[in-house]
Amino acid sequence: MIKFYEDPEAVLSHLKKRGTPMILREVDEDEFKPFSFSGMQKIVQRMQKQLALPTYFTLDACRHGGLTELEEAELTDGQGRALSAHRTQESYEGYAKRNLPRALSATRKRYAHVLANASETRRQNEAVAARQNENQDDSRSA
Repeated sequence: MIKFYEDPEAVLSHLKKRGTPMILREVDEDEFKPFSFSGMQKIVQRMQKQLALPTYFTLDACRHGGLTELEEAELTDGQGRALSAHRTQESYEGYAKRNLPRALSATRKRYAHVLANASETRRQNEAVAARQNENQDDSRSA
């Protein structure tokens, strides 16, 4: 298995998995929920002060940094929206940079998808045609 972020993955491997979202808070014993936006914002503000980080270290900056990582991974808009939980294309476009490398990457992915679908469809149709022609009789009745 390829590990893209070995250090963070090593830290996360020691944590108990509580659910699908990466960061959950414990509400009751064995009951976990995602943090609210304001709750997470307070945690980041506290962390920024305790670690003497620059004032521009905010929850929004953390989110923007994560979305920049998605952009650099050359994901399509749909993939980026799914991972970032943006519900609309318009809300995601604030983070999506329209540049040539990203457009070419998305085009290559779509083209690869079209080729894979065409190849699979052809393979499936050949199998059906072979079965349909297998039991045909040359004698025809009117």
